[in-house]
Amino acid sequence: MPIKKFCMPGLVLFVSVLFIFACSQEPDKAETKQAPVVKKMKGGTLTLYNWEEYIGSKTLKNFEKETGIHVNEITFQDEEEMLGAVQSDLSAYDLVVCSDDSIREMREVKLLAPLDYSKIPNFKYIKKQYRNMTRPDPEQKYTVPYLCGSTGMVVNKKYIKEDTDSWKVLFDKRYMEKLAMLNNAFEVAAVALKLSGYSLNSINPQELAEARDLLLKQKPLLTGYHDTETLKELLVSEKLWAAHIYSGEGLVAADENENLEYVIPKEGAVLWVDIFAIPRDAQHKEEAHMFLNYILRPDVNATIASELWYATPNEAAEPLMDPEVRSSRSVYPPEETLQRCEFFKQTGKMTATVTSIWSELMISE
Repeated sequence: MPIKKFCMPGLVLFVSVLFIFACSQEPDKAETKQAPVVKKMKGGTLTLYNWEEYIGSKTLKNFEKETGIHVNEITFQDEEEMLGAVQSDLSAYDLVVCSDDSIREMREVKLLAPLDYSKIPNFKYIKKQYRNMTRPDPEQKYTVPYLCGSTGMVVNKKYIKEDTDSWKVLFDKRYMEKLAMLNNAFEVAAVALKLSGYSLNSINPQELAEARDLLLKQKPLLTGYHDTETLKELLVSEKLWAAHIYSGEGLVAADENENLEYVIPKEGAVLWVDIFAIPRDAQHKEEAHMFLNYILRPDVNATIASELWYATPNEAAEPLMDPEVRSSRSVYPPEETLQRCEFFKQTGKMTATVTSIWSELMISE
């Protein structure tokens, strides 16, 4: 997970509907109460390349039981790793989960296979706002929307009493070595830009320079830049008191430790949509299409989103959603919060500058 989470800037209309989702927890029978949508395929196999713990705990087992297709899931910790692996062997993976910025990169160098939507009839459940909305895939030729969320922070209110609604907490010297950030260049830069009062898509040299200086001052305060699962574990164990994190893992952490709270800071944050795609030389494209259709089945989709505490673009899943997830203002923030948030819109100029800032952070003492 969405480098994870790169998306386009949202129009007000699009943003206002982004988080109007709901989900339901994954009961044992949830994924089998509807008639199977695919026929049994004996001996079929599928290799899924995914973020760690970014699928329902029973989803793959239930899919295999229903279809006869065994899913071999391989996980990655950041999208640079994923992109490198896919590029090095286009036949190694049958499905990948990624952000639309990664899709842009893969499409530019012709790494993707076009989808056959006649084999994905459940795509009809995707809300219209999410069709043809992916910036690198406006014709909806290569991608299927998966889950939606935000990138905010988790704060331990037992230890931190002030600025719990602001990115300032992650730059506070009082919490030195109890803070951490995501290992994601653009997400990290976005925090500094938002805290400084700028758009996270800024290409203004002065604004980006201010963000750079702020991040260099912050670095000595941090335990490091970690993947989202590591951040979740460190927060739950209270080795960290505050951290930059994706909403799903942040909300799960808060569910596991009552002292934690996931926050979308008042300065604004990143919004994103993650998607599925098939690599160009995938060996099991038929099975990949069957899996996509299964994932889009409303009961399946709702159980995944509920368990992971992420929103879903699947309209028909809404009646099956868990009320607790559905009512969470962190899963679908109110309009006044959304107005302060943005989707990523990478440009060549911004990419070069943020990459340079990230390199400097990685080598600075």
